[in-house]
Formats: sequence, structure tokens, C-alpha cells
Amino acid sequence: MNLRIDYIDNLINIGNEFVTVLEVENKKYFYRMVKDLRDIEKNGFAENVTIFDDKEKEVSANGKIKVYVDYFDLGLESKKVINELNKYVFNNIEQEDSQLIKKHYKKIVDLCKKIMNHIDVPLKIEDDSSVDSLIKLLKIGVEMRDDLLNNLLLLMDLENMLQLGDILVFINLKQYLNVSELKELYKYSKYKQVNILLIDSQCYGTTQEYEKKIIIDENLEEFVL
Repeated sequence: MNLRIDYIDNLINIGNEFVTVLEVENKKYFYRMVKDLRDIEKNGFAENVTIFDDKEKEVSANGKIKVYVDYFDLGLESKKVINELNKYVFNNIEQEDSQLIKKHYKKIVDLCKKIMNHIDVPLKIEDDSSVDSLIKLLKIGVEMRDDLLNNLLLLMDLENMLQLGDILVFINLKQYLNVSELKELYKYSKYKQVNILLIDSQCYGTTQEYEKKIIIDENLEEFVL
């Protein structure tokens, strides 16, 4: 997959062979770039950004990009993630287990009705015994870790498991991870076949293992490493 940003010269290739890193020293360009990508995440469109597949065919950007700026909240407990997890669990329930869930739910309903019979006010139960509704009652969520790298790896596990096909864009991530942690992150993204892009507001020198780097300096000169 490729990103074309109109105001920079180089095409941004995003694939499983390496991790593309943009280091943008020009602050106005850095802000503009991050804003455009966040616009795509929020609105599904940015005037200056186009996405192409590997056959150079333009594809819709809607739902393709997730931008991460706040590493204390990766959105793993968002409504969208929870809904996708509920669907995944539902789609992986065997027929025998589905019937067993309904059977146990009926016992709970019968017990509640028995209790309600002793209440003077006439009460009723909206009995929805569909398995997908019952799964939602469980409030399935993601168990977060205390370590940023482990949470990022968990994020990639979810992307791979749910087959969302997103491009994960990490802003200034190098301020939080050291060289060995970045290497582990890059290797894991390749292993899980999750597309990631790093955008930083400063230059970190030569490329690390698994990196392809585009540097945009203060004068908007571009260098590919």
C-alpha cells in the first residue's frame, strides 16, 4: 500500500518488508501531515492524501488509518474495538456451546421470574436469548498491560486477529521506546503482517534495522535512507 501526500515529493510505501519512518523537522509540515492523517481517521478523507494499493489503483481512505498520539490511551477499550471483539467471539462459538449458553440463560430467567412473583408490582422481563445479545452482557474487554511496548504488541494482535486492515500511524513514538524496543515492535509488525508508519518531529540519524526513512529538514529538503 502507498500513501501520496501532495506537499512532499516521495511516495510513502507501507508494507511488510520494512517500516517506513518519516522524520519531519519542519514543524509546520509536521503539524499539517498529522492533521491530514487525523482528518482521514475522523472523516474518511483528506484533500492532500491519496492511498493506492500495490497495483497503483486508488482506494478509499475511509477506515484505513488509525493515528496514535496519546500512548496512555490506545483506544483498546473503545466502542468500536468492543463491538469487533463481540462479533469475533460470536462467530467462533460452536453450535453445541451456543445451545449450552441459551440453556443456562433460561435458568437465570426462570430464577428471576420466581423472585419477581413475590413482588406486588407486575414486572416483566424482556427475554432476549440470542447468543450475540448474551455475549454483549459479558462486557468483554481487553486486559491492558503496564508496559507500553506490550500494549503496542497487543494492539497488533487485535489488528491481526480481527483482520481490520488498518494502517497504524504512530506519532513521536521514538520518544517513548528505545532502540531494542523499536526493533521488537518492527519485527512483530512484520510477523503479524500489520502495516505501521512512524512520524516523528525530529531526526534520529541513520536508519535502524527494518527501517526505511524519509527525512524532511527545516528547509523542506527530502532525504531517503
